[in-house]
Amino acid sequence: MKKVLKILAACIAIPVVLLIGSLLADQIPFSRAKPPATVTDIQSCLLWLSKPMAYYRVTVDSNVYYQITGPSGRYLASGPAAYTFDSGGRFLGWTADMGDFKTPAQVFSTGANRQRIGLAELPKKL
Repeated sequence: MKKVLKILAACIAIPVVLLIGSLLADQIPFSRAKPPATVTDIQSCLLWLSKPMAYYRVTVDSNVYYQITGPSGRYLASGPAAYTFDSGGRFLGWTADMGDFKTPAQVFSTGANRQRIGLAELPKKL
């Protein structure tokens, strides 16, 4: 009976340990992708984000937003991290994995038109 309990305990403990380990390991890329409190606009984001990947203009109805993508905030992410700004360049929010986490919601709404742009097309000043 003790042997059965040991095997059962191992069958439960191993997946739990692996799950907790993977969640803790994801904290490393998440902490690198999470913007500090100093990120308040596009310019401060560009200063902080050492390797931006791409720049986008997102149009939803008549509203214009801008996104900057960077290295993902998860190890097994389905998309890059994304930092979203309003039409004036003010920071609205971010997501660690834009493939799985659609935040902020206004730029991922149905009918949003996402167009890749160059760095020069981003708003310069507030």
